Amino acid sequence: MKLGKKILSLVLVALVLTVGMNFTAFAATIEVDGAYENETYNAYKLLDYTSNNDSYSYFLSDAAYNSALGTALKDAGFKFTQSADGTQWFVNNSDELTDGAAIADKLSKSIDTWKDAALATASTTGTADKKALFNDLPTGYWFVTSSLGSLCTLQTYDDEELVVEKNTTIIDTKEVSDNEVQVGDTVTYTVTLTDGKGTNLEGKVNDTMSKGLTYNDDAVCVANGKTLVKDTDYTVTKTTEADGKTKVVYVFSADVMTELQEGEQIVITYTATVNADASLDGTEQNVEFSEYSEQETNKKTIEVVLEKLKINKTDGTNALKGAQFELYRTDATSVPAANHTRVPVRVLSDEELAAANITKEADTVYYEVEKDGTNYTIDMTNASSAVVYSLDKDSTYYLRETKAPDGYNLLENEIEVHLNETNSIDVVNNSGSILPSTGGIGTTIFYIVGGALVLGAVVVIIARRRVRTNKK
Repeated sequence: MKLGKKILSLVLVALVLTVGMNFTAFAATIEVDGAYENETYNAYKLLDYTSNNDSYSYFLSDAAYNSALGTALKDAGFKFTQSADGTQWFVNNSDELTDGAAIADKLSKSIDTWKDAALATASTTGTADKKALFNDLPTGYWFVTSSLGSLCTLQTYDDEELVVEKNTTIIDTKEVSDNEVQVGDTVTYTVTLTDGKGTNLEGKVNDTMSKGLTYNDDAVCVANGKTLVKDTDYTVTKTTEADGKTKVVYVFSADVMTELQEGEQIVITYTATVNADASLDGTEQNVEFSEYSEQETNKKTIEVVLEKLKINKTDGTNALKGAQFELYRTDATSVPAANHTRVPVRVLSDEELAAANITKEADTVYYEVEKDGTNYTIDMTNASSAVVYSLDKDSTYYLRETKAPDGYNLLENEIEVHLNETNSIDVVNNSGSILPSTGGIGTTIFYIVGGALVLGAVVVIIARRRVRTNKK
């Protein structure tokens, strides 16, 4: 009797140990490493399981097997065997299911059809420390998705597991063809988006230009060597903001982003023209950043710079008023210097100077380059200095005097100006001398003739007196 009780006790202990070995914890944790801040991470339970050391048995209830979830799993390559009592369906080809990425891809593409039939669900959000944590999950075979992209994770969780975010976001760069310009110049901007892993959502590029830049509506977008079609592959929206800036937004469709592979690029090329609203402080800015899902790239500011030239008119010592000039320009892309281009200018008002925080100097006139203008004269009739704004620092300019101050000789030759060397020049005029003369009859002849007449009259008078004396 005692022996029978001992045997029964051993059987019960063995049963308890067996049950304990097959029983897994009911509070599992999933931690996503490398998570992106503000992105949404969802977890879907696909299968139940039991485990014994390194042995696992995955299954679905009969109801789950016959749901959309069961259909999706079978389409993804899972095969099942029904239990003897018909209540469960066990995975029977786990050794064949070696390509987790391919399974995850298939499940991701059909997720909208089966996610509501998942055995359990959970959701969390990425934090600033690049973590996303799921707590108190029931044990099972889980499918984890990210709002960032299409790459997903399949894992068996019975305690605490760490997975890594496989998706990456886009990165961007921006360049300008020339950052030293004159009003009227057109510059070319290039924005390059480089695709990340799993990107299957629309991508957006935001580009804001300062008031002195005019967007030319000529963007060309090329994805991996293929020219994209506007309003089909992407859209462009242009708005003018309250401060006069122009905001241009390019949105590339999810289809375009999905088709790109990691490392492939979208290149956006467009032009902008420096207009009459260019700031007199010499800087026009263009700010760009990209958006993908909840992520934004760092803002990139591209500047184009405009220079000024001060002309001082002197005789070498003293300031002179009364001159007039014209300004000509040539650079590497313009006509030869012998036929360089005349630069149109306009007078800046006191209000414009004040708005630009420019303090007027005495005896100075202020001009700005004017695109398509008709006035070419820098008039210093009442000034000894002139300042011309909105010039190109890397161009060569020529200053031609068209009128000299009264009493001074007109300069015969143009003055070559390189603004990358100086932005202030002294223009010296020399005064004229009294020119030599070959002479004329002047008044001398009249003195001679008058003297001769007087002398003749004296002779006549004397002669008459002698005649009278002799007669007596």
